[in-house]
Amino acid sequence: MPIQLTVMERRDNADRRELGNTALQLCRIIRRRDGITSSKFYWYWTDTIVVVTEGETAALDAPGTAAPEEYARAGFALADMARRVMNWRLAEPRAGEETYRRAGR
Repeated sequence: MPIQLTVMERRDNADRRELGNTALQLCRIIRRRDGITSSKFYWYWTDTIVVVTEGETAALDAPGTAAPEEYARAGFALADMARRVMNWRLAEPRAGEETYRRAGR
């Protein structure tokens, strides 16, 4: 199952408690989507949060499908408090191998 890893740095005027609560709410919204097995956030030091979401590829590709208004509100609230500095999709080794073979390698 692939993993989506998003790193966000707190903006100077953002309250840390509000940032954490908003990240938690966003993870709860994401977890309600079909095909998502886990979505959690972690603090990295004092100003950075990391959101780790695991699920099926189709579910990771359609972030706002299960409660799009609620997802959008939480996403914009989070963006007001933090800027995304990294977003990685980590594929399973098997999926990487399949992609390599489909490329004729």
